Amino acid sequence: MNPTKINSMGMELDEWKIDSCLAHFGVGDTWATLYDIRSGVRGKGQATRLLRAAKEYYEKQGKVFGGSVALNAAMKRIYEKLNIKEYC
Repeated sequence: MNPTKINSMGMELDEWKIDSCLAHFGVGDTWATLYDIRSGVRGKGQATRLLRAAKEYYEKQGKVFGGSVALNAAMKRIYEKLNIKEYC
């Protein structure tokens, strides 16, 4: 799976999709940051699979991978499980 480039509010973002889960990442020369993620079916592991794939993809490119502030306990657990740096 690879990201699709999209333009959102004047910013170029990478969009990732697995099943009903959709996520957007800001990407620079040395970093990739999760901006938002939504899942149509919660509790089925779709967000975890998406973030694991994205983290591997960007880290293979030598980028520091992190995420915006976790807005709920489930997202916080995923960050901890996958060792994703949370930007507070």
